[in-house]
Amino acid sequence: MKYWIDTEFIEQPCSIDLISIGMVAEDGREFYAESSEVDWSKASSWTLQTVRPRLDGKAMAREQIGYAVRNFTDGDEHPVFWGYFPAYDWVAFSWLFGTMTELPFHYPQLCLDIKQWAIELGDPELPRQVGARHHALADARWTRDAWTFLARLDPKAAGRRARGSKNPDQFGAKADD
Repeated sequence: MKYWIDTEFIEQPCSIDLISIGMVAEDGREFYAESSEVDWSKASSWTLQTVRPRLDGKAMAREQIGYAVRNFTDGDEHPVFWGYFPAYDWVAFSWLFGTMTELPFHYPQLCLDIKQWAIELGDPELPRQVGARHHALADARWTRDAWTFLARLDPKAAGRRARGSKNPDQFGAKADD
């Protein structure tokens, strides 16, 4: 199953502090959580003015968010995660479980990138996001919409999934799982 993800975070050299995470599943389910462990003293004025006012205020510890994400994807042995410029999102997501080696065993070690797919297709203009921006769930919904747009242009590539792991012998997986 596909999951479109987005996070809001505070970035500092050598750290990415999760603020919130949004996920939309291919079957229509949605997940949203906010971290109660945000160090707002490290936030930029842009983050304080743009992201913080959009939060719902129902925060939980990152460890609890990690368990909630596991529950959200429970039973899916081959999840496929998609994001838009997701490098930092994927780090924030992965750190919910500890280190990269502590990702749930069936999770891929990477998140597929909507923007990279768009570039492969000649970089068409993606649909404009309507409504709230810089809210993790709203942005995850838009990522799904952008994916849907690209899937219409390139139906064969819509079935992509991340397979294997970087160091399969280290994680006990086969290289082409």
